[in-house]
Amino acid sequence: MAAYNSSNSSTLISASTDKVRILSDVVDFSSTTNAASDTFDVIGIPANTLVITAGCDVLTADSAGNSGTIAIGDSDSGTFYVAAATVAAAGQMTITDDSKVYSAANDIRITVATGAINAKVRVWAVVASLDKGGTEKDTESQSVTFA
Repeated sequence: MAAYNSSNSSTLISASTDKVRILSDVVDFSSTTNAASDTFDVIGIPANTLVITAGCDVLTADSAGNSGTIAIGDSDSGTFYVAAATVAAAGQMTITDDSKVYSAANDIRITVATGAINAKVRVWAVVASLDKGGTEKDTESQSVTFA
């Protein structure tokens, strides 16, 4: 099993934002040597971030002939957002409706589940910062009073 990391290793959402963002990146598996159980960390998720959902759009269908499948998840669960599914046809993959809060930095990850593939996919995540894009720290003080 090989573990691939994106050259875009940033886990930063633009500071000064409380807005929902869509993060995405394209992975062209024909430019890699991949096999079953290989992982690709595609989108960096910073600490204190809510991932509302994540998924995958198959841009170019797989033609490698290995009945290859992929799953979308993170380092805790490789299938959290998308269960292992074929990439033999273009289009959006079926996603789960699960959201997740990340208290520590993580990555949205593709896992090649069954065999080498040569598909081209766009992985996406709908995210919101829970600490104003990293401008609020866990050491901040209370700003209100209680009676």
